[in-house]
Amino acid sequence: MDRAAPRAGRLPRTVVLLGVVSLLTDISSDMIFPLLPAFLAARLPAAPLLLGTMEGVADLVSSLLKYQSGVWADRARRLKPMVLVGYGLSSLMRPLMAFVTLAWQPIAIRALDRVGKGLRSSPRDALIAHSVSADSRGRAFGFHRGMDHAGAAVGSLAAMVLVAGGLRVEQVFYVAAVPGLLAVVALLLVREPERPESVPATGLTRALGPVPRRLAYYLVPVTLFGVANSTDAFLLLKLTEEGAQPEFLPLAWLLLQAVKSAVSFPAGRLADRLGASRLVLAGWSLYALSYVALAWARGVTLTMVVICVYGLYHALAEGAEKSLLTALVPAEARGRAFGLYNGLTGVSSLTAGLLFGALWTVRGSTTAFLTAGVLAGLSALLLVLLLPRAQPSAQA
Repeated sequence: MDRAAPRAGRLPRTVVLLGVVSLLTDISSDMIFPLLPAFLAARLPAAPLLLGTMEGVADLVSSLLKYQSGVWADRARRLKPMVLVGYGLSSLMRPLMAFVTLAWQPIAIRALDRVGKGLRSSPRDALIAHSVSADSRGRAFGFHRGMDHAGAAVGSLAAMVLVAGGLRVEQVFYVAAVPGLLAVVALLLVREPERPESVPATGLTRALGPVPRRLAYYLVPVTLFGVANSTDAFLLLKLTEEGAQPEFLPLAWLLLQAVKSAVSFPAGRLADRLGASRLVLAGWSLYALSYVALAWARGVTLTMVVICVYGLYHALAEGAEKSLLTALVPAEARGRAFGLYNGLTGVSSLTAGLLFGALWTVRGSTTAFLTAGVLAGLSALLLVLLLPRAQPSAQA
């Protein structure tokens, strides 16, 4: 934790600034993302399969780096340089999407973007975990996710305003480089917290303690849920299928991100009070119900209502998942634990993207959403059955 602890009820400066970095990064990303499905569909064939492949490959590339960056995080004297390189690379890659003309190009650009994410995610999560006490983890991760989603909402609004103002989609992609650059500048202001006494930063030669094997009982349901958890780009494609016009999609994305942002921090406080595992279970269950509802929803209005309800899943579960993970492992193994978590969820996202895209292409959207909903429900059940075995012996 920071040696100078913040006053009660306040988050450390490190956590707040990392939240600002995520806010700016997602403004940049989500000036592009809600416009991307229609942009690619207008230029390239087989848009559902291309979207699934693009997101799946990107997440796989990211996943291959996330565990390794977690190992580096546990060994390194400083975590901030890895985080800085990761955010910088992503900020450089995103605007290049404006130039795509062939199917392999968006896949390659998105993959390089996710290389940056793979480098930064595990050390950044470890930075947050090292910056707060055990009774504030839910708030810290909830705040970070809330800022992340707030950036997505602002980015969607900016994209909508710029398109309405007459800018071409390609020009919006160029403008998106500005908040990405500001995110890197904000990151330079972050002061890295001192490691807990149990985590001496003695350089690359320090021996690493093992990640507890019991963590697998938590990561198994997490991985299965990841297979159900396909990219939210398919929600935009669902709206398009139901007749939504391209100019409505940034507004739909804005509403989804606003729901996520508004509830994430209160949900993090709730996780600190009620227990992170209960929030994870509630979030996964809501995801399952929402996807089953999307399988049968017809019309833009009903689909949009279900999508907004679905947004509560992110707020309830995302920060709580990381808070729960932090509680399950010793401090000296946090980097690798986050690496395993981020890596496995990324690998399962590849399966999710390919499975969902293929099911949609071959059998239609109803089958794709229904399959994902059933898998999410099974994941929630598995979490109930296995999580007690993942708890440290003192909490068993």
